[in-house]
Amino acid sequence: MKRYWLGLDVLRGIGIFMVIILHTAFYYYDGIYDVDLDNPTPLITLIGLLLMFAGLFAMISGLVHTWTYRAHQIDRPNEKRIRYMLANGGILLIIAYLYFIFTGPGLIHFDTRSMDESLLVSLFNQGRFQPLTMVRVFYVDSLVMLALNIILLAAVFKVIGKWLARDRMPLYWLIGATLFMALSYIRIPLYDHYLAAWDEGRMLTVLVLNWLVAKNNPILPFFAFALFGAWLALLLERYDFKGVCKRVVPVALLAILIGVAGYVLSPETMLERAIDPTWYFIMVAQIGLFMLLIMLAVWIMDINKKKHGVLTRFLTRFGVAGLTPFFFESLLSAFLFFLMTRVMNLTLSIPGALLYGLILALGWGFFLSWWQERSYRHGLEWLQAKLLSKLGHSSKRLKLRGVVDDPKPD
Repeated sequence: MKRYWLGLDVLRGIGIFMVIILHTAFYYYDGIYDVDLDNPTPLITLIGLLLMFAGLFAMISGLVHTWTYRAHQIDRPNEKRIRYMLANGGILLIIAYLYFIFTGPGLIHFDTRSMDESLLVSLFNQGRFQPLTMVRVFYVDSLVMLALNIILLAAVFKVIGKWLARDRMPLYWLIGATLFMALSYIRIPLYDHYLAAWDEGRMLTVLVLNWLVAKNNPILPFFAFALFGAWLALLLERYDFKGVCKRVVPVALLAILIGVAGYVLSPETMLERAIDPTWYFIMVAQIGLFMLLIMLAVWIMDINKKKHGVLTRFLTRFGVAGLTPFFFESLLSAFLFFLMTRVMNLTLSIPGALLYGLILALGWGFFLSWWQERSYRHGLEWLQAKLLSKLGHSSKRLKLRGVVDDPKPD
């Protein structure tokens, strides 16, 4: 059974590379507080849309973890793999909260023209440690979402894992993923209930609902992305690529059609990040879009076996070891901007902010090229893989060493 999909690392790498650019562009654009959310420019709309691509990482994660689970299940009993996934999710959850509290990006408040920043980033941008807010502690960012998805997938595998090899399981899984996405519509009324609980100080309700519905990437609907990724893994296990596409493309196009139709008929509130029908139908369309992107990446890099050239290697490094740049990129951009403003009066237009983000992303890429020769030692991925290796085979640890196809995992 194939152990490694190069296309997924390339696609993940593109995503992390773009996140670094867009985070910087968003937070260092001088006119950010004056953006007209009712009539945004096409470029601002595009940036806002791209910043909503966390579901792509969720879908890739669901595919990879399901694929790896099945690879181990074929060879041996899989209770150990479930413990591995639970530990992986737990470690990532700790990293996620350290990230958003200490080094993560700011949360913008347009009404007060202010930014709720992480502790270390605020030291450079405000000249002081900003007091930690409960909003940051409870915020469900992309790393929290990925950690929760891994834990939930492990729970699902614990319950129904023994049936994954059955011929009709992909169909049942697709039905389950679709139903979960449909159920996720209840996030809209639940989110209002969640906000009311915040305002009224009903913290037990806040705690119960937080991972389910809070901003920005909660279980509803982002676990659905992981479930659709798992569906792709089950199809790739059973069919050749043409057979997979025959089943995936119609589903993906239908999701895009439903999502676009719902978006057109809903009020234009995308940039306001409101939890409403507009948000929901964007998510539906992204389900289809991300499935097509994954199929395209797999076809180019794994089926067509495109030559692993300079650009591909550059992007793959972000896909293999991008967690460390992601963790520190907001801190580095704040530090460098602080240094530049000490020697010049610097304000960045949208093109200037995008250029600043691109320069930083390229810098991280060159750093990863140097670091690859040292197996990315002492980075977050290296630490995570080292801890998890005590529980079993770690494909991440092999990739950090430059090994991409281990035929006999532990």
